[in-house]
Amino acid sequence: MKQTFVMLAAVIMTACMVVQAQQAAHNFIGDGGKGISIAILAPNASGLAQNQSYLPALVQGEFVSNFSGYSAISVLDRERLDTINIELISPIYDDSAIARQARQIGNLAHTTHIMGGNITKTATGYALQMHITKTDDKTAAASYSGTFTFAELDNLTGVRRASLELLQKMGVALSEKAQEELAGAATESRVNAQTALAKGLTAQREKSEVAALSYYFQAAAFDPSLMEAANRSSKLNANITSGSMGDNIRNDIQWRKDWVARLTEAEQFFDNINKTESMPYMLYYSDDIKQGKVDYQTETVSLSIATFIYANGNWARPMERALQAVYDGLDATKRKDEWQLGSWPYRGVTNLNAFATREQKFSVVFELLNNQNKVIGRQTLQTGGSWGFGRSGRPGIYISEPASNTVNFQDVNANDITDKMAIRVASVNGTDAEIVAKNGTLQIRTFLKGAGTVLKDTRDGKSYRTVIVGGIQTWMGENLNYQTGNSKCYGNKAANCAKYGRLYDWPTALKACPVGWHLPSYGEWTMLENSVGGSKTAGTKLKSKTGWSNNGNGTDDVGFSALPGGSGYSGGNFGDAGGNGVWWSSTEYDAWYAWGRDMGYSLEFVDGYSGDETGLFSVRCVQD
Repeated sequence: MKQTFVMLAAVIMTACMVVQAQQAAHNFIGDGGKGISIAILAPNASGLAQNQSYLPALVQGEFVSNFSGYSAISVLDRERLDTINIELISPIYDDSAIARQARQIGNLAHTTHIMGGNITKTATGYALQMHITKTDDKTAAASYSGTFTFAELDNLTGVRRASLELLQKMGVALSEKAQEELAGAATESRVNAQTALAKGLTAQREKSEVAALSYYFQAAAFDPSLMEAANRSSKLNANITSGSMGDNIRNDIQWRKDWVARLTEAEQFFDNINKTESMPYMLYYSDDIKQGKVDYQTETVSLSIATFIYANGNWARPMERALQAVYDGLDATKRKDEWQLGSWPYRGVTNLNAFATREQKFSVVFELLNNQNKVIGRQTLQTGGSWGFGRSGRPGIYISEPASNTVNFQDVNANDITDKMAIRVASVNGTDAEIVAKNGTLQIRTFLKGAGTVLKDTRDGKSYRTVIVGGIQTWMGENLNYQTGNSKCYGNKAANCAKYGRLYDWPTALKACPVGWHLPSYGEWTMLENSVGGSKTAGTKLKSKTGWSNNGNGTDDVGFSALPGGSGYSGGNFGDAGGNGVWWSSTEYDAWYAWGRDMGYSLEFVDGYSGDETGLFSVRCVQD
């Protein structure tokens, strides 16, 4: 299965490179710098704190992405660049340093230009100097010098602005749209992905493999199109899960010591994560204010709003996969019991309590304002969740289910009530809500509004109806029908693809959704269930009104229109179309099974289902 995963990653990578090249062509006029090839080095750093050591790699990664995505310039990928082991000679790039670096790069691959520079922390932000030099005659081709604030590094605005100027100085005629994009901030998912990738690169260079793998998985989860993250995670995952520690396999004692060191590193990493980071949560609240009981004696009224909180699995699942890679690697040695390490991670090799259950508690103060901006009601919501490493055997991360609550504003003076009122989140755990949102601990959103639209998949031109469910999630209202990887039509008949969508094995399903959409996690399926009244009624409310055999049709209350697409099995067999539907989730159960959802004609609810990863099931995508 590991070989299949690596081959699948290679196929997806090639396809994405073609798509990226096509997208880049729309960002420039003319040849876009075709014929130019460049190696982009991480800038030297001055004045950075230890916990900011990843920033040069972050800056480098954004330059690489921008030069690749907004021009026809050929960029030497960082994995090949890493093999050269370039050591920067001086804090500021001079001609001799550039010349030596150019010769080193020339030993690996011909490039016409090399880019390097320096990033310096200042009292108010960062100063960035970048230079592009020709490798043949060592003359300057372009340079950039500028400063930007801490916030402009956080959202990559500063680096994008520098990319815009450098591309133009290299003769790339950018389209008006490309100029607007590079002059603005990157998307939240892109920033998160680039940051995680940079942290992974830094950790791997510091020989912290477990931390690196966790960050690579995290980067790929935030942005599946970031192929460097997918490729690096695939290679490092294969290395760790093999169980081998190089030549030490010939020395049993040393082999065990090396594995204890790796387990120690894993426990230290997860313990540090527990102490320095918090599981990011999303809190949605409705601005649809409901009226409750009226007290005619005091001339007051009770008003209320609905809230919903859930954990962001993109933060937790990559760490789970990194932990499982270490567990699988230890298991692959076939020596863990003899080494007295068979109970890891439930019995650690350190005194750290790295895998204990963690609780997240939020005290959220909501305020009710009338149209004169007067606070006429204030209420505190106590909410949160928990997460930890559950299950025996192969470890996994347990996340408590999403929670819905009602915030009641009691005894609101009727004379203060106006036609238009607003809800404001004043603070979270005693801290201004905006500050909490910026540090990522709790993102606060209002419920989504309006009907679903039509999603057009640019990969093959197919269109899908979308639906907003519960004011929280936007789902495809149809099963995915994109041909990729190991996917088939039921019974190998094209008519069934048109009717039910394609059936996918789990590794293919993970990467099948279009950009901006993803395979839902177990928790996101649970959110869907809760949005339509819970598991006991969800099946009926989510099923289509027609198409189910044996009187198994539903009421399709929200337009989800679930159809019984059946399943595919090893050996090429198919079954259950018309009577049963199974949909994948992105949450793995163990090395062989992953969670999904099952709807049958005899069941009036959506049931948690753990399917063999080689089985073929339907896919619904949910918007990022």
